[in-house]
Amino acid sequence: MKNIFKCIAILAIGSVLIACESAEEKKQKEETKAAIKNLGGALGSLIKAGKDLENTAKKSEDKMKERRAKGDTMALPYAELQKYLPVIDGYTMSEPDGSSINMTGMSYSNAEGRYKNSNGKKIKVTIIDYNQAFALYSTATAMWAMGLSVDTPTEKACAYKMDDKTMGWESYKKKSKQAAVTLGIGDRFWINVEAQDQENTDFVKEVAKSIDLSKLSAI
Repeated sequence: MKNIFKCIAILAIGSVLIACESAEEKKQKEETKAAIKNLGGALGSLIKAGKDLENTAKKSEDKMKERRAKGDTMALPYAELQKYLPVIDGYTMSEPDGSSINMTGMSYSNAEGRYKNSNGKKIKVTIIDYNQAFALYSTATAMWAMGLSVDTPTEKACAYKMDDKTMGWESYKKKSKQAAVTLGIGDRFWINVEAQDQENTDFVKEVAKSIDLSKLSAI
């Protein structure tokens, strides 16, 4: 009789162990499936982002070739770019700076305006024409189409879509309170606005919008 009870006890314990093992195996399988699904989703997003980036680069390159075929092979003179520097309420701009660089197979120029208000707050606006410097333009704008975002104790930054035609990048330095926004216009122009003592990027976005973006895009 004792042997029978012992056998029953052993069988019962074995059944419990098997049940526990089965539950644990089931849990592991579910976790593995979830991990594979998440990895698949991440890979799918990465592949899509890569294709979007490739398509964006191709469109930009096609537009550059169109401009070249029409004889538009030079960047605007920096003095012309300076005319697009905005007037900012409450701020005074010092003498604008700029330069034009031309060489075989490459032409680009830039204009820079530095602004200051009565409280000493500063803004800097930079406009660059990458007309025949596609490699430089594509490098500057490559990550925007991928929807990248960064959030750390010192900085928050992400891709910025102003409208269907205008992509860019916004960043905010949390400790120094410096805000910046960068825009790509017409697959040619690169605009950057930086400002001090900001609580977010709203103000620099408004400054960027005050530039005649539609006119630049039409060039």
